Amino acid sequence: MEECELCGENIDGVYVVNVEGVELRVCASCAKGKRVIYTENNTKKIDRNKGVYKPVSRKKEEELELVENYGERIRKAREGMGLPLKVFAEMINEKESLLKLVEKEQTLPTIPLTKKLEKNLKIKLEQSGEMQIDKSGQKKSGSATLGEFA
Repeated sequence: MEECELCGENIDGVYVVNVEGVELRVCASCAKGKRVIYTENNTKKIDRNKGVYKPVSRKKEEELELVENYGERIRKAREGMGLPLKVFAEMINEKESLLKLVEKEQTLPTIPLTKKLEKNLKIKLEQSGEMQIDKSGQKKSGSATLGEFA
């Protein structure tokens, strides 16, 4: 028998759920209200939008390098457009609670959400390898130089 990774109870039927980007093996009661990826007996993912089963993709989404203070940039751009968070969330078809967490920098936006935010707010959130200014006021490139290691 296996133990639930949330409550520690012994479980017969294992549910693999996604909790803030982490896959956990949990019991049926802990799986309630969470996004179930698959069960131990069923290795197919449920596409709730279409009601169709499709194979589970184990491919990790590539990481995105975001600019510093991305949450503040998003909030300022949204407020600059005169949009309350609730209205903006409806406008881009995202949950208000998710956008609130992103603005507070308590969660990272997914790549598709980052693209939506950049497009709708007309801001740049992805970090590029271009010249940047560090805290000492000096320009630095995206890569280290030999002089920085001395």
